[in-house]
Amino acid sequence: MRTTILLTMALLLVACSATPRNPYVFAPNAPVWPAPPETSRVQYVTSIHRHSDLFETGGFLDRAIRLVAGDEDSSLVRPYAVALHPDGGLLVTDPGVMVVHFYDTARRRYRAIGRDLDGGLTSPVGVAVASDGSILVSDSRRRTIERFDRNGRHLGPFASEEIFQRPGGIAVDQRSGTVFAADVLAHTILVLSPEGTLLGTFGDNGAEPGQFNFPTHIALDPQGNLLVADSMNFRIQHLTQTGEVIGTFGEAGNARGDFARPKGVAAIDQDVFVAVEGLYDSLVFFAPTGELLLNVGEAGPEPGQFWLPAGLAMDRSRNLLFVADSYNSRVQVFRMMTPNGGEATP
Repeated sequence: MRTTILLTMALLLVACSATPRNPYVFAPNAPVWPAPPETSRVQYVTSIHRHSDLFETGGFLDRAIRLVAGDEDSSLVRPYAVALHPDGGLLVTDPGVMVVHFYDTARRRYRAIGRDLDGGLTSPVGVAVASDGSILVSDSRRRTIERFDRNGRHLGPFASEEIFQRPGGIAVDQRSGTVFAADVLAHTILVLSPEGTLLGTFGDNGAEPGQFNFPTHIALDPQGNLLVADSMNFRIQHLTQTGEVIGTFGEAGNARGDFARPKGVAAIDQDVFVAVEGLYDSLVFFAPTGELLLNVGEAGPEPGQFWLPAGLAMDRSRNLLFVADSYNSRVQVFRMMTPNGGEATP
């Protein structure tokens, strides 16, 4: 009887602890950039290391089972690329444990994507959500893009090693379903149909506008144009979906706004772009004209500090920027602020 009572109490405690919460609450005393008295544009919100930083998992029965059996380890080891699922949730590739972590906030469930794939993921470096809601993962060693459903079930290859030398970042135009993938070793961008058929490529090896030297990360701006981290040309290129150059920004150097190891890219909105500078542990904000707007970050483990950051994802509906802080084993979240320094309204 005593055992039954204790178990019942434990289950009730688990149920109470699982109340949904908003981890992205505005915190007035959080670090901001630039610091006062200048008008603040960026504010630190939170850091994510495992699923419990976002939610408690599942329903009552699921939580009871986990109480007895223990949670699957959802900890980030070496996060590299990030993406947001439109139905709710954060996807993080983790070459350190060779999975994609899916923190499914809509269902309050954690999934380690890739473990049911024959041979497993070997080097997951890119992730995006297809227009049908399936999850696309590029694996640089397998030289494929694999497709999974949101429960983590492998649906088969999306694009095979026949068309890739080494796939990197991927991005999806949700309006058309078109998929764009960087081929790091071929120095090109591949254009794929929603079904994974190769529609074309653009770019080749070189330093001229429209050419690439080891392109890695890729993103879309609100108009559907591409932002490509042209890593060994030490710049970000802004291009149409057919490869026509709109502009470039950044150059090699160690001054503010220069690049030594550009990685993740994202569009805050149509007027502000952001890129990771991995070697100098910072975020670099640019206008589309190439004008440097702001630098955020330095080396370290504190909020707003980084250790070899990599991928970015921007949630424009909530004005939140997610940054894979690789060797700090976390994803940091920042809020973009209005020109008067207040919290932006979704």
